[in-house]
Parts: sequence; C-alpha cells; structure tokens
Amino acid sequence: MNAREALLSVKEVVERFGDSRAVHSYYLEFGRRLEVLRLVEEYCRRGSTVLDLGAQPFIVSCALRRMGYNVIVFDVDPELYMRIAKACNVDVVRCDLEREELGISNADCAVFSEVLEHLHYYYAPLVLNKINRALKPGGVLILTTPNIASLFRRLRLLLGIQPIYHYHVREYTMKEVVSLLREAGFEVIKAYYSIVDDLTLIDADPEEHLMISSFKDLVKIVLKKPTKLNTLRLLAYPMVKIRPSLRQLMVFVAVKAREPTVEVLERWR
Repeated sequence: MNAREALLSVKEVVERFGDSRAVHSYYLEFGRRLEVLRLVEEYCRRGSTVLDLGAQPFIVSCALRRMGYNVIVFDVDPELYMRIAKACNVDVVRCDLEREELGISNADCAVFSEVLEHLHYYYAPLVLNKINRALKPGGVLILTTPNIASLFRRLRLLLGIQPIYHYHVREYTMKEVVSLLREAGFEVIKAYYSIVDDLTLIDADPEEHLMISSFKDLVKIVLKKPTKLNTLRLLAYPMVKIRPSLRQLMVFVAVKAREPTVEVLERWR
C-alpha cells in the first residue's frame, strides 16, 4: 500500500476500536498524518524498522504497519488505545520518554510527530539524544511540531490571549528546533513550514477532511459552512501561502550524523 491507501485503510479500525476523540482526530488530522507517512515512504525503505514515538491513538503506527514497515511503538500511556494497536498487529512499549531509555540501538527510522511540544523543555534535548541513540548511523528522524510564530499564534498574543495550546508545554520556532536537532547529533536535511494544517484544521464533515488538498477545496467548504473558523482560515490563506513562516506546522527530516554529545542531567524527581 502507498501512504494514502494505508491511512484510509485504518479508518475502519479506528471507528471500531477507538473512542470519539480518536475518530475525530483521524478525520481532522488526516492531512498532517498523510504528510508524515509520505515522508516515511520517501526516506525509509519498505521492510525497515520504524520507531513511532508518543504514538497514541496509533493511527500512524497502523498505517506504517500496512505499508510494510516493522513498527515499534513507544507511548507513556498506551492502554486507552491498545485495541487499535492490537488490531493492526503493532508492538507497543510503555515508555516515559523523559525518564526512560528506549532500549534500542539499530532502528532505521523514527517518527516523532506532534510530541516535542508536550515535553518539558528541560527534557527536550535529552529525549532527542535518546532518539539518536536508538537509530543506526544514517538513520532518519521525521519530526513535526507546531510553529509558535504562526499567524494565528501571533494574533492571539496581540489580543492578549495565551498563544500556546493548553495541552502543550512549550512550542518552538524553526531555528530552535534546528538547533536542538543539531545539538543532539542530527544533520537536518529538510526543514519547512507545511501548509497542511492551514488547509485542513477547519469545520468540515468527516469525509470532507479526507479530500482537502488545495485552496479550491477550502473555498468549497467555506461556502458550504461559513463558520468563524472557516472564514478566518480562508482570509488567512493568501498570507500564509506567500509567507511560509506564518504557517502552523513545521516539518523536519534529519539524519543521525554522530552520537549525541550533549549531557543533560536528571533534574526533576
């Protein structure tokens, strides 16, 4: 299966074994997950070992398995969605990335999507060091995280509203993430602002989320459902199209270039 076919094939599993939150996430974040899977498809050969880190509700994990990868999943609290993982024959390891070692040293690739922002900022370098040690030389890391400097984050700050999503501990700029990756022994081979969230994080019917791929699709949905969020997305699109640094999502592809050298001492007990 290619990336899109694999992600679509997981829908039935999520709807059968997931809760309403997982189902909503499947549709709303379909575009972002598809972008991650296509990067894995591009940079990681089929049949190789891919670590999916902080992976619940295991939607990407299931898709990777169906794409032919050997997937090992690490998550701090996997029990709620274990039925999804088991339905896809995905191995899950309970692991607190901030406090525990992964116990692997020869993985080909790692996916670290929408997790960095949930870590305590003191431990972010430590976790990236652990991912480095889990990869073989030349192993690939695919990372996504929100852009603290996005247009909507800036507007919220101007209005005196906390710009960071309430479940996030810390959000980063592009330069900060590149610096963290380099300090952890990675060579960044691709870093860009993706427009996918600016297109897809809208009010739409579930199946419509699976089809959004262009500004034309966004316009059709806004005309059908002119909510406040959709109207703002439509008005903002020309700005984020012209100036990528205002987009909501940052994407990084990095290669293990050396063993990590930065030491982070255990601080919180």
